[in-house]
Amino acid sequence: MDLADPVAVALAVADCLRAEALPHALYGGLLLAAYGDARETKDVDLAVVNPDAAAVAALLDRRLGLRTMLAFEGQSFGGVVVSRVTLVEGEELNTLDLVEPADAAYARRALERSIESTLRKKPIRVLSPEDFVVFKLLSSRERDLEDARSVVRGLGSELDEALVEREVRALATTDTDSRLTERWRSARRP
Repeated sequence: MDLADPVAVALAVADCLRAEALPHALYGGLLLAAYGDARETKDVDLAVVNPDAAAVAALLDRRLGLRTMLAFEGQSFGGVVVSRVTLVEGEELNTLDLVEPADAAYARRALERSIESTLRKKPIRVLSPEDFVVFKLLSSRERDLEDARSVVRGLGSELDEALVEREVRALATTDTDSRLTERWRSARRP
């Protein structure tokens, strides 16, 4: 596998997780290209529920023949928790971020709404555009807010803003970061 090719990495990882019946959906920069303004990305981000990052790393090592290292596990970034697995093959490396909202009930709802799609004619589950926006709003970086804005702009009336609004309201009652509602308002501004 070419670790410099994030699409190839995403497809291989998704195949492994699917074979083990581990719920997941594509997220991050690779999916942004479908919903909003594309930007360069080299890593792979997957939305997950209750990930055991060490077990995922071992699975990828075993099934893909890669050397894997758990860079960090369960690191909070705003309203999401991220675990990073470094993938190594020879001199090449890439990273896989397993991203889960801190609210596990929302994480399950988002993955239940994920969409079966294709990438390079191969099946892969992807977050819905609405949940992509919510994940980006939950994240703490300014770049994530810009990504959410680009999806809102790019999809316009095709985006179910009422669904995003319901999830934001529900999450705002449980999320310790009170900026979620403010970030949603900001993402909706032209």
